[in-house]
Order: sequence, then C-alpha cells, then structure tokens
Amino acid sequence: MNAGADATAVVARLRSRFRGALLGLALGDALAAPAQYARPGSFAPVRDLLGGGPYDLPRGAWTDDTALALLLARSLLECRGCDPHDQRARFRRWQIDGEGSATHECLGITASVSRALADGAPAATIADAADALVRVAPLAMWHYGDEPALQRDLPPMVAVTCHEADTLLAVGRFAGLLQEALRGVPPAQWSASAPAVGSSASSRALAATCAALHGARDWKDAVLRAVNAGGDADVLGAATGQLAGAAFGVESIPEPWRAALVGRDAIEELAEGLLVEVLVRIGEGS
Repeated sequence: MNAGADATAVVARLRSRFRGALLGLALGDALAAPAQYARPGSFAPVRDLLGGGPYDLPRGAWTDDTALALLLARSLLECRGCDPHDQRARFRRWQIDGEGSATHECLGITASVSRALADGAPAATIADAADALVRVAPLAMWHYGDEPALQRDLPPMVAVTCHEADTLLAVGRFAGLLQEALRGVPPAQWSASAPAVGSSASSRALAATCAALHGARDWKDAVLRAVNAGGDADVLGAATGQLAGAAFGVESIPEPWRAALVGRDAIEELAEGLLVEVLVRIGEGS
C-alpha cells in the first residue's frame, strides 16, 4: 500500500470514529426513552429504537443531552474555538425557544442547567447535573491530539452550567477517554477505564459508562447495557453512546437506527466539520 492509500485509510478510520461519537451520542439518548426515570426491572428491556417514554418522543428523537452537545459543536465551528459566552447564548435560546432541539422544546432540562442559563452562572446551592460530561465529545474532537489545549478549554466549557470541582474532574477524565478512543486505543487499554466514583452526577455517570463499556462486544451491546439500567437513562445512553461510537466506529451502530435518527444529516455534517478542522491543523503542523 502506498503513502496516499495509507493516508486515505487513516482518514476513513478517523471519520468513522468522529461520526460514531456524535451519532452514537444522539442514538444512545434516543434509545433511552422508554427507560427514562424508571427503576431497573420495572420496564420491558430496551432492545430496539422505540421512542415514547415520559416525554412521548417520536422514534429517533433525542433530548437535552444531545441538544447541548450539538450546540457546543456548532459554537466551536462558528467561533473557531471554545467561547463560553457564545455557548451560553446558544443554550439560552434552546431553553427559551427550543432552538437546536429535536422537538422544538428543551425537553429534559435539569434544575441546575435551567438556573445557570437564566442567571448567567451556575447556582452554588444547586448540585450539578451530568450535562457537562455528556456534551464534551465535540470539544474532545475539536482538540483531537492536543491534550493541553483540551484541558485548557474544559474549565470554561464546564463552568457555563456547573460549579463542582468533582464535575470538572470527571469531565476531564471522560474527555481523556474520548481522545484515547478517537485515536484507536482499544477499551481494554484505556488509561482510566475504572475510575473511582466521586460525589458528582458526572462522576457517577462516568463510572456507569465505563462499566457498560467493560467487555462490550460492540456499540449496541454497550449502549443497551447502559440504558437498561434505567434512572437517568438518557444521560447514560448518551455518554456511553458517544464513547462507544468513538471506540467502535460508526459501522458498529445498527444502520436502521442511524436511518431513523432525527437530524442525522445535520449531525453528520457537524462531525465532518470537526474532522476537517482537525485534518487542516494536522496538515499545517506536518
């Protein structure tokens, strides 16, 4: 194989992981609908993309977890980097008008996010939700291969809606796992595959995501494990979906589910936009 063919293969693998991360995030969120807020064992196990649940979602639609991540991706691309003021403005428009959502509503918004967006800063008296962890994939993709830049931009991104030190720690560890997955490191070799459970919602979501990935055969296996835990199933589905998508690639996600995903074309365009930015920077540095 010549150098050109080698480079083409590398780009194809990276494209698969970038698309896998964003499509996997949205589909993990969408798959969780029937299990949302339910106790484990109180619902029929989720085995297919159905919709429904407490928000009565159409099949393939998603909630706040995906909406915030996609808004972050658009902000990164349009602002040419991490701009927390722009992120907050986009999130606020989503809160008020449903901009960037699958259903034209800010379905799933938590008390901490609602207060932070309305007040312009997180409320110290309200515990963080796991929203910053779930939306981190676009930032990890934007800073692919540049760990110092990623760690520099994580605090301002997290601080848009969150204030707990343990939240930032968990988000940083999760972002590191995403970078390893995007680089093609097998899950068994990830440097933080068994994180300690801290006090924040993000820390608990990180631990549950790693547990769902442990020994998983493919994207579907990992994500169905996550959503069938119930509770905050959308958080677990979205977090596991993005990490498993980065690890196993978009081909590991069932095509009928990808075809049914609301906003699939726009999500793929965002993944491609992030990939192009990465490839340009790699080319400029070579």
